[in-house]
Amino acid sequence: MPIERSDFTHDVYIFKREGVRRGRPLGYWQTEGVARLKSDGEFFIYLHSTPIGGFDGRIVCRKFGSEPPPDETGTGSDDEAETGETQH
Repeated sequence: MPIERSDFTHDVYIFKREGVRRGRPLGYWQTEGVARLKSDGEFFIYLHSTPIGGFDGRIVCRKFGSEPPPDETGTGSDDEAETGETQH
C-alpha cells in the first residue's frame, strides 16, 4: 500500500557524502522521504528507499515548505585562516 503524503507534515533529507575537504565532509542533502510528529513526541519516518552509497547516517526532518539544509562544500571561515586567503 502506498504511503499518502497527506498523512505527513515533514520532508526527510539524508546527507549524501561525496568526499572530504580539510577534514569536513563534502556533499549534499537529498530528499528521501516524509515524516510526521506523533502525539507522544516521536517522529514516524518513511524513507522512499534504503540509502546506500555515500549515505553517512545523517537524517534531517523539515516541515513541508521549509528550505532544505544547505549543501556542505567544505569551505568556511577557518579555510581562510588555514590559507590566509579570502574566497570570493
